[in-house]
Amino acid sequence: MSMFCQLMDKSESGGCGCKIPSSVLTKILSETAAANTVTDDKVVLGFESSDDCAVYDVGDKYLLFTTDFFSPIVNDPYVFGQLAASNAVSDIFASGGTPLIANSIMAFDPEQVPVEQVTQMILGAQSVMNAFNVSIVGGHTIKNSQPLYGFSIIGEVEKDRLKKNNTAKDGDLLVMTRPIGVGVLANALKDGIIDQSDIDAPTLARITADNRFGRTLSASAQVSSLTDITGFGLIGHISEVVGLGRLDVTLDSGAIRFYDQAESLAVAVTSAGSGIFSNIKKYAQHVEYQAELTLAQKFLLHDPQTNGGLLFTVSEECLESQRDAWRQLCPDLQVIGRVTQGTGKIRVC
Repeated sequence: MSMFCQLMDKSESGGCGCKIPSSVLTKILSETAAANTVTDDKVVLGFESSDDCAVYDVGDKYLLFTTDFFSPIVNDPYVFGQLAASNAVSDIFASGGTPLIANSIMAFDPEQVPVEQVTQMILGAQSVMNAFNVSIVGGHTIKNSQPLYGFSIIGEVEKDRLKKNNTAKDGDLLVMTRPIGVGVLANALKDGIIDQSDIDAPTLARITADNRFGRTLSASAQVSSLTDITGFGLIGHISEVVGLGRLDVTLDSGAIRFYDQAESLAVAVTSAGSGIFSNIKKYAQHVEYQAELTLAQKFLLHDPQTNGGLLFTVSEECLESQRDAWRQLCPDLQVIGRVTQGTGKIRVC
């Protein structure tokens, strides 16, 4: 057996792009929800809001629980491990909490993926967990033709710091913390159009960065909603913000930042079976384009992100008072729109 394999060659669709399409998942859950006859008054959040974490009341605090795993979006096993860990921990931070312990979820074919590469995946993930003092306390590993890696995470949050994804307020600003375009870059890597060495160090650092800034945001009551941008793309996660149909978002297309090379690659690497098209089918009905965008830019608005940045809404007064301090912690902080009363529309201006 070769001492090295191209991980992405074993991956059908990498990262959060391998999620089941939202429309299919919604149908499955709607048809099976009635089978769950267990009621528990301590469950604060479950399936109902597509939020980042399940939330359970344990007295003085809420317990947070999340699970995330996916197939490779890079060939470098250490970076893949970093992404798997950062992406899983992100859900805890996107709920305003602190991660505590983790179980690993891993699948690979030992005849195809050498143990040296698996070891590097684990070391990459461990480097992230160490940074947050998260103990990996167990896990489960199976044989599978497609490599998969991720974690289930338990965290906690003070009750007054819990953040949800659909509680934005009229007049709030919409803010994102990182560029988008990870899915496009991953597809370009998989297709051999670019190599990992073509992705510069600042871009790679952003892609593998963590979302601990969510914990800072949870300290402010003026941050009305918070989530991370993952498999359903920017538009999909904005749709969650306005999901109750009582708000609109005016999105400033000129303020949205894309990763270097993403615009030039987007059309070439997007196929009809891609995660981008799945997201377009699900969420395009909510979008009104009032600005002239290129096809590449429209694709990128729906691009599935793996370990994407945070998306949050906040009062204008709070942002003005905290802008400098927050930018010290999060240099890519960018206002991309405003929330107003409405009916659930996203207007791209």
